[in-house]
Amino acid sequence: MLGELLSKILLLLFGYAMPAFECFKTVETRPNDAHMLRFWCQYWIIVAMVIAFESVISWMPMYSEMKLAFFVYLWYPKTKGSDVVYDTFLRPIVMQYEPNIEQRLLHLRAKSGQLLSFYVKNFADKGTAFFMDVLRYVVSEKPDGSNGEQRNKKSGWSPFATKRRPPSPPPQESIFDSNPDAALVAEALRATIGANPRRAHNGKHY
Repeated sequence: MLGELLSKILLLLFGYAMPAFECFKTVETRPNDAHMLRFWCQYWIIVAMVIAFESVISWMPMYSEMKLAFFVYLWYPKTKGSDVVYDTFLRPIVMQYEPNIEQRLLHLRAKSGQLLSFYVKNFADKGTAFFMDVLRYVVSEKPDGSNGEQRNKKSGWSPFATKRRPPSPPPQESIFDSNPDAALVAEALRATIGANPRRAHNGKHY
């Protein structure tokens, strides 16, 4: 666990923060240096490709350590592996499929507005439905004090009589078994609401 956390911190520093700062210095202090600007563009292109395919290759043992070493290899001044990886592997593959990739990206760009509105609408609808499910669950299954007092009066129960364990209520079926996440949230809310113990006064519980 500690090793994984350390790898993530080192990756953040040497894989993203330091290269980003070096790229910033190049843009601001040497804007006419085409070679360095090309070098850092190559670096970030390779990093983006690695992140895009990370879900496929992240199962490998010691993946975080290899990823850190690879990123350092890409920008380290003595190796400058960005030039090698880009010219040897990435550029030939992308150039081969460039027309097809560009056509698909143009199609997605044209549909980006519709995709964004569809995502926002569905997210808002699901969030509202989730909140209402939790609210209905908490309200419907929260113990009602007034109903409990009426049941006690009908059964002839008295606070001065011998205390008897009240009959357990029959099991109720959840009103939204199809949404277990909402049930978990509702249970947490109910536990928070009923966390304060009732105080006794003159033999009566409130």
